[in-house]
This record gives sequence, structure tokens and C-alpha cells, in this order.
Amino acid sequence: MVKKIYLFCPSINDGGLEKTLSIYANFLTNSFQVNLITNTFNNKRLKVFNKKVKIINFKNKFFSKSRIINNLFCVIKTLLLKEKNLIVFSLHDHFFWCLLKFFKLKFKLIIRTSTAIINGKNKSEEEYLKKQFYLKNFITFFYRFADLVITAATNNKLFLKNKIKAKNVKIIYNYFPRFKATKKIKKTYNIFFIGRLVPDKDPIFFLKNCISLSQKINFNIGIIGKGICYRELKSLSKKNKIKNVKIYGYIENGLKKFNKRIDVICITSKYDGTPNVLGEAVSYKIPCLAPKNVGLSNVILLNGKGGYLYEPDSDNNFKDKLSSIILNYNQAIKKSKLAYNNLDRFNYKNTLLKLERSINEVI
Repeated sequence: MVKKIYLFCPSINDGGLEKTLSIYANFLTNSFQVNLITNTFNNKRLKVFNKKVKIINFKNKFFSKSRIINNLFCVIKTLLLKEKNLIVFSLHDHFFWCLLKFFKLKFKLIIRTSTAIINGKNKSEEEYLKKQFYLKNFITFFYRFADLVITAATNNKLFLKNKIKAKNVKIIYNYFPRFKATKKIKKTYNIFFIGRLVPDKDPIFFLKNCISLSQKINFNIGIIGKGICYRELKSLSKKNKIKNVKIYGYIENGLKKFNKRIDVICITSKYDGTPNVLGEAVSYKIPCLAPKNVGLSNVILLNGKGGYLYEPDSDNNFKDKLSSIILNYNQAIKKSKLAYNNLDRFNYKNTLLKLERSINEVI
């Protein structure tokens, strides 16, 4: 008999987490009866799921206005389904499920850490999470009650096992297939930011420094995404009277559609889990610049051997590294090829098949 698994994602936006959700859901239909629990009005994103995924979308506008209330609402609605052998795979906002495990409710709980965990090693990320420090640590404490915790960082695993006492933690990276692609020396390069236009992704840092550097070196600037920083980005571009800036707004599968045009991808997150855009850029052999020790930047870019790492929050270091890429693009191509050739950790066998095995071990 095929087992049911409930993927829990109360709100669905247009970020990397949602892309991972669709990849997981579609893949797991090969072995499970997959049910997606959500309360969203993002119909475009729901269309990426295959027909085997049963979407249970509550479509309640009132509860969707608050993240916490929406989360609790979806938990209660899931419990009201009265599934005898409930298996929940929570992609974000795990607290209420972990709390239910704490109170000995009988069901299987799998959670995935989708963003930064304060683990004592990620100091630059911790700096930006100061205001959330106690809340994050309190929530993370309850991860110990999950039957399986999936994370993508070794330091996270060590922290969760040794400090939080989580009983079952597995490192499972995101899936990044390799594509046939080449990059060439050009007269003018296209430098891109792709992602949610929100403060924690810091597109303002990207544009501000690119505008400054473009006074000395000629290159084009592209931004793909949507979010609350959109107007500020537009204003910054207009204020500086820069003609080489193009802000596209949100484009579905932007990197896939623009990969031939993009010469450099910049990640400027203040804190992160696994930047999907970074892994996808490497899978197209696009040279990358990312903040050192933030998310999986060091892992994906081989500690700088497979790309470029700048000191977080350092304008000068960011510009120095970006300048080095543009002025020595042949070297950047060599680095991107090395990162591309080392993507085996992110292949089908080591990600999706490992995910399937890990789930079967606990259910």
C-alpha cells in the first residue's frame, strides 16, 4: 500500500523554498501519495506541481494575512483531516508541529531547515539575526522532537545534534542538475542579481555598489525579482541617472531564460540557507560572486576556488572582487568550470534519492 505524505507549506511565494517544494513534491510522487497543505492564492506557482500531487489549498484570505495565524490555521486543518497514520514533511514554519510532538501527539514529523540557524559558527549571519536571537533559539530547541531534520550545512548538523539533541539529522543538499553551457570573453559584461527584492537578500547593496563600480568599468546591470525593495531600487537607479541598469521585475525561471545573457551572478544575502540561484548559476557555468560564510556559498564555490567570495557587508571588497571578475573574465570562466565539475554532491543520487531513503527510514 502506497503511504501518504503531507507536505506542509502554509504560504507559497516565489522564492527558492517554493522551487525546492515543487521539486520535492513532484519527485516524491514516485514513491508516495503526496498531499500539499497550503493556504495560498499564488495560482501560478501551484501550476508547477504535477497531476499526481493532491493540492489541499484552503484559500482563506482572512488567515493568510498573518504568517503565524496562517501557520496555526493550516496545522489545525491538517489535523481535522483525521489521518490515522499522519506523516508531515514541513518545509517551513515548523514550530507548531514540533510543539505537538513535544505534547506526545502520535504522528511522524520531518522538517527541513530552509534558512540560517544560529549555530555559533556563522558569525556574519548571526549579526543580522540579533533581534531574532532568542526567538530563533527557542524555536530551534523544539527541533529535537522531529523524527527527521534535514539541513544543508555541516555546522547546522553538529549544532542540532550536540546542542539541541536532535536525534536524527541528515545533510541533504538541494538538487542542481548540470546543463550544457559556455561563457566567452566579451567587450561588455552583464552583471545580474536574481531573487526576492527584500532586505535580507540586500539587492540595494548590490545595485549601490554596481552603480559605484560602473563609474570606472563599463558593464550592464540586471535585476530580476519582486519585493518591497523594488521602488527603492527604481529610485536609486533614477537618482544616479544610470542608463545601464535594467530592472525586469519577477520572471518565472528567470535564470533559465536569461542564462545565455548573464555573465556574472551576484548573491548579496545577509543570511541564507541554500541560495538556489547560486547553485543554478553554477549549473550553467556562470561565474558567481557571493558573501563568504553565508549559507552554502563556501561549499558551492569551493571556498573561492570555484568562484568569488567577498567579506559580508564590505562595499570595497565586493567591488574589488567584482572588478577582478570583469577584468580577468578568463580566470572567472576557469573557476566556474571547476565549480560546475564539482556539482556531484548536488546530483540526483545524492539529493533526491537520499531524501527518499531518509524518509523511508523513519516512517
